[in-house]
Amino acid sequence: MSDFYVKSPPINYQKIYDSSTALTPIVFILSPGADPFSDVQKLVETIGLGMAKFKFLALGQGMGDKAKEFIEHGSIKGQWIML
Repeated sequence: MSDFYVKSPPINYQKIYDSSTALTPIVFILSPGADPFSDVQKLVETIGLGMAKFKFLALGQGMGDKAKEFIEHGSIKGQWIML
């Protein structure tokens, strides 16, 4: 029996951004080990959002309150929050 898998096409972050609105969160379900941070960072720079409006938090045990704080603060300040 041979190993078989289907490789997903690359994610087009610009296309996802273009079809989104400020009122709808974008949620990605990732495979273990996937790290889209650099691709999202490039999009932030490309669209001119600026890194001051892009906040990232690595989730782990005990980070729920901090994540909630990031989301609440980001919604008030118009920031992108990546958890």
